[in-house]
Amino acid sequence: MIRFSKKVEYALMAIKFISSSGPRLVTAREISEKINIPYDLLSKILQRLKSENILSSTQGTHGGYLLAESPDKIYLHQVLQAMDADKALTECLEIGKEGECCLEDTCSIKSPLTRLQQEVEELFKSKTISDLV
Repeated sequence: MIRFSKKVEYALMAIKFISSSGPRLVTAREISEKINIPYDLLSKILQRLKSENILSSTQGTHGGYLLAESPDKIYLHQVLQAMDADKALTECLEIGKEGECCLEDTCSIKSPLTRLQQEVEELFKSKTISDLV
């Protein structure tokens, strides 16, 4: 079974919360308290999502976060790439891990798993945040 990392789960939960909050700015503290995500980790996740242009933010006492685009224009693949760009279905398919598997010469599943990885990526490229809301 495919499993998202906690960072991806928290990112999706935060994005969903922001999306459901309408046009108002939402603070990291509010998200943390409402959906019970550790504040320090959430702050890093939100900054990462901002740097990847998934979120926009305003600084200051009345600042907070908004979605950078409408939920139907933010693809699940974007969030996955922002949080876990190097992750894949198997370790040998991860970026930078090529050639590290001791079974590479005798592996009979790498080719079919590579195709499956591509299919999964295409699925995530077709699903948006609005599919989760």
